[in-house]
Amino acid sequence: MIPCLAQAKTLDLSSLEDLAIQENGRSKPVIVFAVESLKTLYGKAHWKNEESKDSLSAMQVVTDLAFHPQNWIEQKLIRVDHLKLKKELGLPRTEKYFSYAQLAKIERLQQLLEEVLAERRKKNPEKLSPMLEAARSVGAKMDVFERLAGGRVWALVPHPSDPLNGAWSTFPDAAQNYPVEKLTPGLAAFQQMAAAYDQEDQSAFDQAAAVLKVEMRKLSPGVYPTESLLRLEHFYVQAHPFRLAWIAYLITVIALAVTSIKGRAVGYKIAWIFALIGFSIQFAGFVARTLISGRAPVTNMYETVIWLGFGVMFFALIFEAIYRCRYFLLGATPVAVLSLILADSLPAVLNSAIHPLVPVLRHNFWLTTHVLSITSSYAALALALGVGHIVLGKVIMGKSVSPSLFQYLYRSIQIGVLLLGAGTILGGVWANYSWGRFWDWDPKETWALIALLCYLAILHGRLAGWWGGFGLAVGSILAFQAIIMAWYGVNFILGAGLHSYGFGAGGLEYVSGFAVLEVLFVAFAIWTYRKQRVQPA
Repeated sequence: MIPCLAQAKTLDLSSLEDLAIQENGRSKPVIVFAVESLKTLYGKAHWKNEESKDSLSAMQVVTDLAFHPQNWIEQKLIRVDHLKLKKELGLPRTEKYFSYAQLAKIERLQQLLEEVLAERRKKNPEKLSPMLEAARSVGAKMDVFERLAGGRVWALVPHPSDPLNGAWSTFPDAAQNYPVEKLTPGLAAFQQMAAAYDQEDQSAFDQAAAVLKVEMRKLSPGVYPTESLLRLEHFYVQAHPFRLAWIAYLITVIALAVTSIKGRAVGYKIAWIFALIGFSIQFAGFVARTLISGRAPVTNMYETVIWLGFGVMFFALIFEAIYRCRYFLLGATPVAVLSLILADSLPAVLNSAIHPLVPVLRHNFWLTTHVLSITSSYAALALALGVGHIVLGKVIMGKSVSPSLFQYLYRSIQIGVLLLGAGTILGGVWANYSWGRFWDWDPKETWALIALLCYLAILHGRLAGWWGGFGLAVGSILAFQAIIMAWYGVNFILGAGLHSYGFGAGGLEYVSGFAVLEVLFVAFAIWTYRKQRVQPA
């Protein structure tokens, strides 16, 4: 361990973990604040020194940053992934992590950040170029580092009366809300805790942290979150329910694949057991997230991605219970595993932090009906995507496809289209309620309509006899690319329209690669299918 960081690993900080702190307008346990902060900077919940290979937890890093910021100026704590930006800044392309001091010295980075500010000041700012967006992201991380250093964002003092919109304060700023005599016990406890940290005195640290919790709650009991809610969020962050869910789903996939030829009955039972375990864990995770946030858990890209995994398994389990055919589980579990792994491993793109809602989303009825309908339609159509892959996979391998498999695919698309149509209409009603118009060809609205029309064309073509089950399978895969554009592309590529609350950046290379692979897979399946049809019997 580097000498200046050894102290960060000496004390057990668990007594501090459930102290409430406010960040971005939401109160949360300090441990959640620490994990989210380190993920923002470093992309992971643990920091590893590249030279000594020593590891520190998020609590250790963020606490030491507050008390000993000088320890971290030269430490490689800020992640930079954009290859072209690294080349532009003269940074090694093979390295991912850089120190604040290293980045702060780069004049070219400062120039790019000034360009970002100039663009933002325009009356009608354009979407930032990939280079400027990458520079903005690095600048935002440096800003987080600056605010963490010295504990300047440790807003521990609750607002005296407003639990929803009232901003909490740091101790230096709290005098505007409270008389000095009310703040003195809490401030003294915080100073004693800092002194105990410096002296590496575990007993004194724990005692001061306990007093600090009591004093902060006494300042404003109606605003301070309940102990049970703080503990629930602490457990939720530590338990990683969605990670446990994808592990269970992965076992389901393996059980079905390994027993596809021999031991099918036993493999099917094992698959059912682990599918239900994974679904139950994911359901519990959603319940916890809903209780913590007080809203439906589908308001950002991260939440819709994990909801996709949940929804696809929900529909698969229902259909599987009816038809007992293996194909729904086999089609759904890879989709669920992929979506949950992406949500678990790409924190820079899919931010798992719980944030307060923007005003337009603060209508729980419309949020629940419209957004859940849309995201559930994505899940049903993702199930059709999975079953479509099974159909084309059988074609490529030269195996016969049962007519019942085409029927399963048709049922999945029907459910998806019903939900997508209902969700689009409900979105129009909500738009009229919030913005005073039902439809305005906003990019999100336009692509939702395009996606709906794609699937309606697929169903119409089947009813009209233009194509059969094979065409349905091809369409289920190609049409899902329109879903990806409506879901991801509008928010992360176009970045325009009234749905700006869902905008983000990153992941383009992964999504583009997926789309290209899907098109190549379909093209190869079509070539194989036509080749098989022209061969003599």
